[in-house]
Amino acid sequence: MNAIPEFYSDKDVARILSMSPAWVRGQRHKRRHGEPCTFDLEPRYIGTCARYVREEVEAFVTALRG
Repeated sequence: MNAIPEFYSDKDVARILSMSPAWVRGQRHKRRHGEPCTFDLEPRYIGTCARYVREEVEAFVTALRG
């Protein structure tokens, strides 16, 4: 049986990356409009709320640590 994925909000992701929630939202805006961005994870939307899958965020952080 598959586990239910845990989701992170902009605020959660910002805390993990030591950035501001506005930075996370700005990165999402840039990505959606085809502009260069650093944080390139696609959120899942629950209604109008953007949420990021925990495993994907963890993989992004691991890749940053190299």
